[in-house]
Amino acid sequence: MDRALEQGASLSEARAADVSLRGLEKRYGATRALAGVSLDVAPGEFFTLLGPSGCGKTTSLRAVAGFVAPDAGDVLIRGARVNAVPPHRRHVGLVFQSYALFPHRTVRQNVAFGLRMQRTARVEIERLVADALALVQLPGHGERYPRELSGGEQQRVALARALVTRPAVLLLDEPLGALDKKLRDHMKIELKRLQRDVGVTTIYVTHDQEEALTMSDRLAVMRAGHIEQVGAPREIYETPGTVFVAGFIGTPTCSPGAAAAAPPSSARASPSPPPRARPRPARR
Repeated sequence: MDRALEQGASLSEARAADVSLRGLEKRYGATRALAGVSLDVAPGEFFTLLGPSGCGKTTSLRAVAGFVAPDAGDVLIRGARVNAVPPHRRHVGLVFQSYALFPHRTVRQNVAFGLRMQRTARVEIERLVADALALVQLPGHGERYPRELSGGEQQRVALARALVTRPAVLLLDEPLGALDKKLRDHMKIELKRLQRDVGVTTIYVTHDQEEALTMSDRLAVMRAGHIEQVGAPREIYETPGTVFVAGFIGTPTCSPGAAAAAPPSSARASPSPPPRARPRPARR
């Protein structure tokens, strides 16, 4: 094939994805954190990086955010190579496990922080912050401080702060890890609902197989700095491509796609019909 045609086809393919990683390599001394990681994340997709601690998933996420400079390879966001672009100019939103809220600022000030850094007009900031708090179902919480919120509410504030600047990509680094199981199960549904409503391309990092299988459109299972398998949750669950994937996925308690198929939090299950009384035997 003609070289120009090859380059044109490659460029068209890159632009079809909101995020593309091309042969990322990263070393920390003798440790190889990334060993040629390549993947594409489609527009509006909820894509999960899944694997055990030290597999390279967080390093991959931080390379997209701009906090890690790869030793080799490229990071593309909407077709543009961003290796040399600083984090604040990559147009990404980032939510950490710790949420990283400013304790001395109100909820409204926390959410508005990114807009202020972008020198957005004050009137526009007020409107966008109100819209963001309504989106995460926290209207009326603007004057509270983080210490006055529950863990789930703090997570929603962090999401509102990440989404208010309308990022091209939302990056989530184990955002449910600090929550107890009951709240985590609830927030999985809420987070998926929010992502679906907004339509933002999302990359989610977790070591929790159940989270990955129930929330993702697609996921990549990682080990020792490379990708073992990429596919839809059901595909990876039913037809694991390697022995490692089969062993790591195991047998989760939830079926793949459960969070995506779950009804909104406002929905209520219809009550079960009362059991019928058993007829009494006739007396003889």
